[in-house]
Amino acid sequence: MLLKTSDGSEFEVHLIGPETAKAGVLILHDWWGVLDYNKIWAERLAALGYRAMVVDLYDGERARTVEEAGEMMRALDQDLADSKLIAAVEFLRRSCAKVVTLGWSLGGRQAMQAALLMPEDVVATVLFYCRMVTDVKQLSQLGGPVLVFYAQQEQTFPAKMDNFTKAMAEAGKPVESVVYDAAHGFANPTSERHNPAATEEAWNKTCEFLARVFR
Repeated sequence: MLLKTSDGSEFEVHLIGPETAKAGVLILHDWWGVLDYNKIWAERLAALGYRAMVVDLYDGERARTVEEAGEMMRALDQDLADSKLIAAVEFLRRSCAKVVTLGWSLGGRQAMQAALLMPEDVVATVLFYCRMVTDVKQLSQLGGPVLVFYAQQEQTFPAKMDNFTKAMAEAGKPVESVVYDAAHGFANPTSERHNPAATEEAWNKTCEFLARVFR
């Protein structure tokens, strides 16, 4: 379906789950664009009774190579992306009492952005191996806890985790950190770095986290 930003720009979302659901999950794709696994996570969340929405920040485009993915990520208009995130959260909040944002890599950073843009509407955030916000003033605005899945094989690990954990503590915000001996992109089934065991465990931990947040 199509949603509109405040200035009338249309963007595509994949919406699934009971219209009567009181809990919504906003899902953001990685640098490849919307892939099947993003929609599969939405479908699995919908099966648990949540309203799930996958937002397409690339307007239907998909990267075919790593080089294309990098170019598309760097070309992303953050102001436009912000307006899409706000419109998506607002849509979910019309029926859902609580909204959580979730994303992988680029999508993780956008999931955090949505939480920072709308702290009164986003009650928690789930991040997978993304670039972390460490500005304490920004993080102090968060409306709820953050669950982070780290890929131990990333060159930026463990500094990435240590810096974020410290910043969240200074901001007075709760954070849960989970580390897997896996590479960046381990949750993407189409990636050569895919780690099925880590992915399934991360799914289970995400479900446990959501159950607590949406209680």
